[in-house]
Parts: sequence; structure tokens; C-alpha cells
Amino acid sequence: MSATDQAAPAAATTKSVPSHVLYRRVLAERTSYAVTAAGMAVGPQLDDSAWSYLASGGIGLGTLAWLYAKTKNTDQGQGLSAIVRAQRAIPFLTAAGTYVANLITPGFNWWEIVTPAAWAGLMGWMAPLTRSASLVLELTDHQAPTGIARELTYTEFLAAKWAQATGDGTRLVSIALYRADRPDFEAVVVAQAGKAVPTFTEVQLAAAFDFPVGTVRMRPVQGSGPGRMRLVARPTSEDTEAVAEGVRGLWETAVAAPGKAAPGVDLIDHRTEKDRIVLLVASPPGKTIYLPHTAICSAFGIDDPSRLVIETDGIRMGVVSIYKTNPLMKVRKATVDDLTMDAKGRITIGVCHDGKPARMRLWDPGQGALRGITAGVTGAGKSVLQNLILAGEKRSGVVSWVGDVQGGMSLPEAEGRVDWFAKGPVETLLMLTAAHAVMKYRERISNEMGRGDFALGRPWPLINITLDEINRLLSHPDEAMRKATAYLIADIQKTGRKVGIGIRLAVQSLHLKDLGDDDAIRQQGKVGALFLMRTASSSTKEMGLDGIAPAGFQMENIPARIYENGQIEALFSGADDEDGESTAGMAYMFLDGRAKFMRTFFAEKVDGVYPDLIALYGEEPANGLTPGEAAAAQAKAGLYDLRHTNPYADCDTLAQAFSDAPGSTPAAATPAPATGTNDGDTSTAPAPFADIPFGLDNDPGEEPGLQDQILELLAGGPKPLKELRAALPDFQPSSVSNACSQLKAKGLATTRKRGVWQLTDN
Repeated sequence: MSATDQAAPAAATTKSVPSHVLYRRVLAERTSYAVTAAGMAVGPQLDDSAWSYLASGGIGLGTLAWLYAKTKNTDQGQGLSAIVRAQRAIPFLTAAGTYVANLITPGFNWWEIVTPAAWAGLMGWMAPLTRSASLVLELTDHQAPTGIARELTYTEFLAAKWAQATGDGTRLVSIALYRADRPDFEAVVVAQAGKAVPTFTEVQLAAAFDFPVGTVRMRPVQGSGPGRMRLVARPTSEDTEAVAEGVRGLWETAVAAPGKAAPGVDLIDHRTEKDRIVLLVASPPGKTIYLPHTAICSAFGIDDPSRLVIETDGIRMGVVSIYKTNPLMKVRKATVDDLTMDAKGRITIGVCHDGKPARMRLWDPGQGALRGITAGVTGAGKSVLQNLILAGEKRSGVVSWVGDVQGGMSLPEAEGRVDWFAKGPVETLLMLTAAHAVMKYRERISNEMGRGDFALGRPWPLINITLDEINRLLSHPDEAMRKATAYLIADIQKTGRKVGIGIRLAVQSLHLKDLGDDDAIRQQGKVGALFLMRTASSSTKEMGLDGIAPAGFQMENIPARIYENGQIEALFSGADDEDGESTAGMAYMFLDGRAKFMRTFFAEKVDGVYPDLIALYGEEPANGLTPGEAAAAQAKAGLYDLRHTNPYADCDTLAQAFSDAPGSTPAAATPAPATGTNDGDTSTAPAPFADIPFGLDNDPGEEPGLQDQILELLAGGPKPLKELRAALPDFQPSSVSNACSQLKAKGLATTRKRGVWQLTDN
């Protein structure tokens, strides 16, 4: 038996009887009318005493008193309806009236015979006593109708049930079931013309349909008057609108009230979705919005912070989403279509909390290559995110260079599937050196072509550099390696965009200590796509989001595990930590000044790797450089042609890799052969680090020879910075400015006035 059948028992107002029983009852009623009619015609002629008047008048008045007593309380839905009782009183009232009329008429008149006969005929045709009993003919099996729609029968039952319970003339129309297998429905109650729908208590509404008290409610119909009301009955499901109304009241008392979580922040509007309530809030005019995540969770009694998502415009408006359970508990796997770049340079890497695709740009057609940072502790899901992006780059024709400072252990799936997979700190530094050389090559060609911005595929492909666990290299104990890494990353971040070279960093946190104490790297990285996954911090400030998160944005750190019924309930019930769901892949994605709560697509690890992600890379060869770029990379780093052999993967320092001293590795003892050309010399190339542009002994922030050329130009007298830049076309304008500042710090040059430089001796 379905839930609908259980909720809709047979109506008590009708009774099925066999045809012969119904026939006998009608026959008996008609016979009684005939006998009574004979008495009404003969009686007044035989006896017109006072007793006759009292008897006939008593029957009439008694019937009227009975009818009044039974119908005066029908507005409360008690007993049968007034129409049914009036139907039963008709024979007695009309018979008594006819008999009294015959009594008071003197003598004998012909109509004293005709009137009782007409009364008997009319009553026999109407059979009011039988009709008022609500008897219906019981059909046999072969007579029973078939194919009646179950939903139609249930809606008719609901309408009849309402009419029977109320008896006030209101009608239940536009009945719509929420689900065919449940009794939950909504309808419209329509009052009689010119009248309002009466007010009903929760008990009366529940009794009308035999539903639990509190599950049936009346609400106004938008755009209609008091003559129509919306009735919502949810005996088996949650009334989200009622919950939303409760949330609205809770916001006003526990959040927006003075001294509460967000005083003065008004609730402008709200809407309900399945398992979600969305609140539109705003701070008072002239005030910046501030929504403390923890305090609002406390106000609503939420112990899983991922159930509350806050988004703001950074000014005074905000959207607060409250979920019944974590919206990202289950996420599907990625497909090839997800990871194929669209016309706007985007791929889909996961799902946002509201069910929308989580998209990120591999490049921006209007800005060029992009930079970004991904921060999260071990187990937060950085590897899956990086692999999804790298697979998308390969599918989209992007050249991917990956530096895995952890010796290839962080992203083993990418090895052999990207153009360059550098292992360890030394190879990662050499890869950065080659990338810097390619960037300079592209800059020179772009200047010759008179081009100011990068055009995808004309003539070069997009290059994206991924540096995983780069905090190990930015905080390396070897000072030369640390400075060189910081310089290369910062320079590529600043100038790589215009020539199609992007760079992404993956670190444990956004603190400066994890970025080599180089604020420039963090400031440049936050301009692009920033992913903040689970960290070891407990506040927005400690997470290093200052200057990155939108104004007014507050969030809680993502927990390691979440539980369907909440963490406190799990602790109280004694549930094991492993019974919860891992939050790996959940992150706050900061794009275009907005923060989105999302989760990467699901990937299952098998024997230490992700087969699903490996399959997404495809079998095609990795995208590579053009011949001119490859020659530039080989000439500077001396390692590009050997990038797939990883000769320095086991080296931790430059001295270990490029020294013949005891303790050096065999791979580094012999200079690497050169397969490219370098000024026509194809015999051998020096050890790879020998061609790093700034060398070991120089300041990593100095362009080779630039300061000397500036000094030569200033020897002829003071010169404006604009003139210095024009005289040094082989260098970026920003590099000329930096070199002037470095000369000033060394005491070799100074500013005569704003924008004009001169030697300190002049």
C-alpha cells in the first residue's frame, strides 16, 4: 500500500449497499409517503379538535427546533452539513404545514385531496430521507470502472475532505502533489464571493486531513486578497518555507540585533531551494559589510562550518547560503569535456557549492598568461587539483612545465605527460632558468615584431609553469639558490604575462615564510587564480588572506573530515574519525575579486597514484616549444634536451650538482652535451648552471651588464628615466627602473629631481 493510500482512507460520508437494499429502502419511503398522504386528506374531515392542531403543529415546530440545534455550530465543522439536515427535515415540515392548512379550512374543498396527493408524489420522487443517508450503489466486479488515475482520485478526496470538515462554503482548488508517492500537497482555499477565508488553528487544519499537527499551514497568495489563501500540507517532508521564516526571525534577533553577530546587517530577501536557504543581506548605507563566519554559525546552531557559505560584493551586499548538509559531500569524476579549454580560456575543475561548474582560466584572452597560488596542507587535495589543471593544459594545447621540488613524489602522474617534469630543487631551478631564457627570447622577438601583447598560437603556444612544494626551494638553506629562485619567479610573474608564460605556485600556506619572505611573489600570485584549501590556520588573518579576500569576507578553515549529522553529534555518539567524509578537494577559489566555495572533481587513489587522472592526460605526446624557443632554452640552461632524463634529480644543492669536488654526484661530474647551437659552437656546452644569467656571485635582482650600461649613459650627464629606457631597448622598462634603484642603493647614482638620474659625483 502506498503512502497516498494510507493517507486517504475511504470517506465516512458514503456507504455502498447492494441494489436490492437500495430499492427496498426507496420503496418503503415512498409507501410511507402514500400512507401519510391518505391520512392528511381524511384526518381533517374526521377530527378537527385541538389535539389535531397540537399534534400537527408540534411536529412542525419540533422539526424546526431540531434543525436549528443541529446547524447553529456548523461554522466549526461539527457533524453533518446544514444541507444534509435540511434535506431530512423537508418531509416533516411540508407534511405538518399541509395538514394544518387542511384543518383550518372550513368544510370540504377539492384541493384538500389534491394537495396531499401532490405532496406524496413530490416526496416519492425526491426520496429525501434515502438521499440524505449518502447511500451509493455497490457495483459488481464486472461493473466496476477501471483506469481511474490515482492522483485524480486523491485530489478529489482532499477536496471532499475539506468541504466535509469545514462546511463554511470554502473550496479547495488547484490541488498539486509535491510527489506522486507522498501525500504532501499544496492547494488554494477559495472563499465565497465577497467573503474572506476564515482563520483556522493548526489543530483544525491538521484534523481536516488527519495529518500531524503543525504540518498543515495557511499562507497568503501573492497578488491576491483575503478571499484566497494558499494551503501547504507536508506531513512527510520538511516545510522549507516555514524553516525560512524561522531563519528570518533568527537573523533579526540573533544576528542583526545590537551586540549580536552582525549588528545592523539587514535581511533584505530570502528564497528556498532543496536543502538550501539563501539570504540576501545588506549593511546600513555608509557601512562596509562584515559577516563573521563563526559567530553566524553559532547564531544558527551550525557545528559544521562548511554548511554556511558567505559571499559578498566587498561593499555592503552579501549572500548567505545555509545548507541542510554539506553541499559538496559527493562530487562526480572529471571528463575530457570538462578539461577542454573554451573560447574564454576556461576549463572546469570541479563543482561550486551551489551546483554551478567551478571554472578557472588557463589564460585570459584580454590579459594574456596568468599566475596563481594554491595553498593547502598535506592531504588537502593539492595534487588532484594540479593534475586536473595539467591534464586540461595538455588537452588544450598548452605547454606544461612542472617543477616538483619534492623529488617527483607530489605529482607522479604528470611525469612523462608534460613537456618538462623537473625533480628536486636543482632541476626545478634549472627549469626556471630555461623558462626565463624563453621569456627573454619572446620579449626580443615581440619587440622586433612591434607586438605589445601575447596572441595564442601566433606564433607561440601558451606556457604554464607549475611549481609544487615551491616553499622548499624558496626557503632553501643555500642562499644562492634561494635568491635565484625568488628572482626568477618574481620576474616571470611580472613580465611573463605579456609573452604568454604563466606561473602557478603550490605551497603549504600563504604566509610570507612559505614564500621566501618575498611579498612581491605573494602579491603577484594573488592577482590570478588563488585556491585556499585546508590549512593549519584558524582565522582569515592567520591564513594570509589579508589583501586577497574581498572586503567583509570571513571564513572558517575547512575541517579534515565532515559528518552527515554534524561533528558534535559524531563526538557525542562516539563515531570514529574515519566514519566521516574527507574534505580533500574542498577549497575557496578566489577569482575576479570573488570567493567561491567549491570542490574539485573526485579521483580515487590506487597504489599511490590516480589512474583516473592519468587517463585524462590522454596518450598524445606532450605539447612542446617551437624550435627557436627550444634553442634559447638549451643555450641558457644547457639541459632542455636532457629534460626527460632528470640527471640532477638526486641533487639538493648547486655545489653538489656542478662541482668536481668530493661528494659531488656522478651525474654532475661531467658537463652535459649540447645538442643546440650556441653562437655556432656545437661541440660542448658548459655545465648547465654556468649559463644562468646572473651567476652565483651576483645579486639575483641584477640584469647582467644593465647597471654598467646605465653608468656609461649617465657619464654623459643627467638623463631622464624615459631617455634611459629608450636607450636600452633590450631590457624591460621595469628592469631599467630596478637597476637605477640598485645603483642608488650602492651609492653610484642618485636622482637630481623626480624622474631624472645622475652619477653621485656630478
